[in-house]
Amino acid sequence: MPDNQDKYDLSFFDITGNCNLRCPFCINDWSTIHGNVPVSEKTFGKILTLLPLLNSFYLSCYFEPTIHPDFVSIIKMIPDEHRKKVLFTTNLSKKLSDDVIEGLSNSGFNYINISLDSLNPQVFESLRRGARFDVFYDNLRCLTEAFSANPNAPPLRYITILNRHNVDEIPKLIEDCAVNYLSTMNELRIFVPMPHIGKDWIKDNEITEDRRNTLWETLYEFPHKWMYVDYGKKTEYDEFFDSLEDPKKKKIYFLPPFTGLRISSEGIVELTHMGIESKYDINKMDDPYSVFKEILSLHHLDVERAGEIKNLHNVISDKNAAIRERDDSICNLTNERNALTEEKHMLTDEKDGLTDELGMIKATYSYMLLQKDMAGVWRKIRHSAGKLLFKNNPELKNRIKNTLRIGK
Repeated sequence: MPDNQDKYDLSFFDITGNCNLRCPFCINDWSTIHGNVPVSEKTFGKILTLLPLLNSFYLSCYFEPTIHPDFVSIIKMIPDEHRKKVLFTTNLSKKLSDDVIEGLSNSGFNYINISLDSLNPQVFESLRRGARFDVFYDNLRCLTEAFSANPNAPPLRYITILNRHNVDEIPKLIEDCAVNYLSTMNELRIFVPMPHIGKDWIKDNEITEDRRNTLWETLYEFPHKWMYVDYGKKTEYDEFFDSLEDPKKKKIYFLPPFTGLRISSEGIVELTHMGIESKYDINKMDDPYSVFKEILSLHHLDVERAGEIKNLHNVISDKNAAIRERDDSICNLTNERNALTEEKHMLTDEKDGLTDELGMIKATYSYMLLQKDMAGVWRKIRHSAGKLLFKNNPELKNRIKNTLRIGK
């Protein structure tokens, strides 16, 4: 297997199965989620065997990781050589102990995301429902102080969900994060209007495209790093794939942009962007590494064969296009031949008419040469058959008159 195909691009993992907040824009439908199953050390140990197969490793995706009762012990289980692959997102709204803050400071992770929509307490608590701004801010202050004192601490990044109530605050928020809270990047997102999100809330919080564009114009002049991510917008690949109506073509063109694993805190592993829907319980595997390495190998073989099929499909399409072009040429030539044939028939009819006319002229001329009274013959011709003959051919009339040497 080529070097660039020996790992999963992404792994979305949650060490917990719930969250301490109920943000109104959350992608989770909380009416369908009950209880919490924190990952056990045994299950986590099996999951960690997959690290050599992963390019990156999220400790959180849908839920809050810091509510795990043994959070510090869990992150200490991650092997040092793989810690640079690790990142996670926290709402920072559960009071963090000194041990947790020290553990994060010394974690060696790639980076840590902090959800921060506003530094205005009222706006903050309206968006991060269930959070207390004073708890969040105390965590933020302690965390940034500890990270400032540790040159090896992971970089901090901030995620902000744009809405009507915080959009005017964004420039100052980015500046405050960069100057006071060690921000290396502010990621701005638009909330995705999921079916379970209240329509009234969406109406009250959505911002216009013009307002966003005005914000971008302001931020383009900023010296601080920021980026905008629209997870609701489809990529060119998604749009192309959706445009394929033929299921066979969807199969032919299934060349996913990345491969990934979605792992729950219970140890259930789902394959993502791999063309099949399948779940595996990692707790029932003696050697998870070998299983998922083989799955990855088979997937890349599938992609390779799909690429070959796609190339053959393109060759066939090109051949069909050439055949259609040739058929069009043949059709055009056939039409041209038919037109020439019709023209030939017209010319033939004209030739036949001239031939008959010539025969009549010859017969008339021969008859005239046998007569002695040429003037009398001329009068007969002029007043009978010649009248019709000369009507459409005055040149013939003049030629015969000259031949008979008569004046009228």
